[in-house]
Amino acid sequence: MENIYKVKFILQKFLFLISLSKPLSRVIVFISGLIILFVIPTNKLNYLPVRSLYETILDVKPYSSGITRAISSMLHGDIIGAWEYNPLAYLVMTVVIFILIKDSLYLRKTKDFSI
Repeated sequence: MENIYKVKFILQKFLFLISLSKPLSRVIVFISGLIILFVIPTNKLNYLPVRSLYETILDVKPYSSGITRAISSMLHGDIIGAWEYNPLAYLVMTVVIFILIKDSLYLRKTKDFSI
């Protein structure tokens, strides 16, 4: 019975972490995502099973199509390739960096490392 409570506690913390509701959770999730996109080569991202549900189901190319590959290209230093995948990735990356800086400064100031 005690194992069920441990699993429930871990699942609850994980769900709260990915909810991005606290500065620490945003920093952890955004940095983890950037590290993963930096480690995985961009050309391997083309082999994902579903790249866009809108493209697959509705045959419509949404504005967000290619942002993951574009950010991966940026992290690998391929600025022109990132623009070709999706120019909006520059805006997304700017917002992510702004949030990371803001939340990091908040965490440094308040020392509130609760999740």
